[in-house]
Amino acid sequence: MGYTRLPIPASMVLPMCFCGDPCKMEKSDEEETYRRRYWMCGNWAFDPPVQAVIRGVPEPLPLCDFEEWIDTEVKPEDRAFLEGCKEFDREMKRRIALRKKEEEERKAKIEERARIAALNKVEREIKLA
Repeated sequence: MGYTRLPIPASMVLPMCFCGDPCKMEKSDEEETYRRRYWMCGNWAFDPPVQAVIRGVPEPLPLCDFEEWIDTEVKPEDRAFLEGCKEFDREMKRRIALRKKEEEERKAKIEERARIAALNKVEREIKLA
């Protein structure tokens, strides 16, 4: 799960969350909501407010589950980019599997040649004896 903190444009009104603190704007990296912007509480444990860090609060503040989407759907260009990333990932996995198979076949050929050479050596020793 990944999130990217965004600067808040001057034209946007900053909402307050359930706990009374100002929200922060984030951008989702989740597949279903890729690059959609949303408001969320500033008191999330994985990204504590600057004041909590400065004060050295040892435990996370109580969490507020406020979340409100700004963008209602994923933009077509963002969906196309995500699909391109998934296609690239599938292609890389296919290539890695192909290289692994080729490497296994190469190793099997080397082992077969070594086995045949050992057998030939034994046969020569038997003939010489």
